[in-house]
Amino acid sequence: MSSQASLTLDDILLPLAITVIIDSKIKEPELNAFIEQGVGLSDLFELSGITDKVVREWYEENSEPLREKLSGKRRNTLVLRALTRFQDEMRIDNVFEAMVSISVSDHEYHEEESELIRSAASVWGLQRPPLKVDTRKKKAPL
Repeated sequence: MSSQASLTLDDILLPLAITVIIDSKIKEPELNAFIEQGVGLSDLFELSGITDKVVREWYEENSEPLREKLSGKRRNTLVLRALTRFQDEMRIDNVFEAMVSISVSDHEYHEEESELIRSAASVWGLQRPPLKVDTRKKKAPL
């Protein structure tokens, strides 16, 4: 048993939800990746009974308060608390990979996502993946 057996569903889903919300563009592929990664990590970290429905409901309940916190003055504190909850190398690696997977699931990698991944890599002592930020502005349909 790991020294972090006391992780809660909130602990696991918070950094993943921040990854979805941080660029203010919530897209279905990101939400689907969040659910998939949340269920997978919950199982890996030995939380039982966590289903797609449970993770989706958690997101629906927590996304708006998180959106407000991420647009406020304590944004960095929220991110740091979410990241520093993980100390075990195996768990850190898996959460980091889940965050990267979510951030690129919509085939767009925005500056806000890049900054979050860079912060996570720095806090956890990991190598930042060689992803390119999408700087193109989307044109409005004619």
